[in-house]
Amino acid sequence: MKLRNNHILKYLSIVIIFTSWIIFYTIPRDLQYPLFFIPAIVLIFYSFYPYKKENVIAFILFGVVIFRFFIPEDFSLTNISFWAAMIRAILISSLFLIDRESLMKMYGYFRKYLFYIVIISLPFYLLYIAGLLPIGQIATHVGGDGEGRTWNVYLFFSLQDHPIRGEITRFPAIFDEAGFLGTLLALILIIEKLNMTTKENKTFLFSGILTFSLAFYLIIFVYYFFNKEYDLKNKIYLGVISVILLMISYFLFQEIFTSRVLDRLFTDDSITIIEDNRIGLGTQQMIISGLKTIDSKLLLFGGGYQASEGISFVSATTWVNLVFQLGFVFICLFTIFSFIFVNKNINNLIFLFAFYASVLQRPAIFYPLWFFIFIVGIKIRYK
Repeated sequence: MKLRNNHILKYLSIVIIFTSWIIFYTIPRDLQYPLFFIPAIVLIFYSFYPYKKENVIAFILFGVVIFRFFIPEDFSLTNISFWAAMIRAILISSLFLIDRESLMKMYGYFRKYLFYIVIISLPFYLLYIAGLLPIGQIATHVGGDGEGRTWNVYLFFSLQDHPIRGEITRFPAIFDEAGFLGTLLALILIIEKLNMTTKENKTFLFSGILTFSLAFYLIIFVYYFFNKEYDLKNKIYLGVISVILLMISYFLFQEIFTSRVLDRLFTDDSITIIEDNRIGLGTQQMIISGLKTIDSKLLLFGGGYQASEGISFVSATTWVNLVFQLGFVFICLFTIFSFIFVNKNINNLIFLFAFYASVLQRPAIFYPLWFFIFIVGIKIRYK
């Protein structure tokens, strides 16, 4: 029995979106397990029998790596974190059990729901930027990570309130960071092969520009200029249009563009170096120096989800956090598995490299949303 029921596919799409690093518009994590994760696992397993050998192998191999990511180094069978890690690993890796036709349908629903989120949020954001938003701030959210991060919650969107720079007016929709949305939209547009004939993709492109996400710009440009389907004339055309759009963005949002895009490549802030400059040259030098002081066993085999806590040069938003969670051995295994199961198609391969590039500044591979995008990108064979 294959997963053909559209209601089930819609449900799973909603689970993926609303259990993946979204704040303000979701339910407490403790309730996600009984309401989302466990039912989703049951539906996926119930709907797939017999399983294809290749899908089962992928499910097992990736499940082992994902379980290593979520499980703490010191654990016991009586520890609830063990079973929580098991549930999350099974749910995320079980996405490999979905047949291609159902996966494409599920991706279609996912893309449609994300479009609804963006298209509803976008006009309210633009009105706010123009100073015309009739409804002001409706709540304040204080981060639970002890770093003093706060968000000003408005109707249908939220903006992070930086302790030094003030409110960061990049477009994040209902997500906690604009970079999250920008990276996600870039990967989706690559899956869509930059097809700009649909209203969804046009909206995603426009919204991606407004995120002022350096990752969005770089991923899109690299994909376009390395894709053989586009001739030199089209590449020059896109290059000219992109420069014009970036110049317009710079003049309209000069302060945002400079402080949140350009400065992050080269400038180090002694107070927020890791949080705000994840890919800056100085940040990378400091990380590499810090890695030399860490125990080799931790670097090789990882320490689980919270392994980097207390290490001064690591934050949840830097690529090195993934090193401490998985270790180089499991990272290499994940990379090998990825190339084994990627379809022998240039678009899938380009997507895989783009996905790896996105991990450098947003190492959230094992959230359901990111892993779903990963599977779609390497499994869907383009015609």
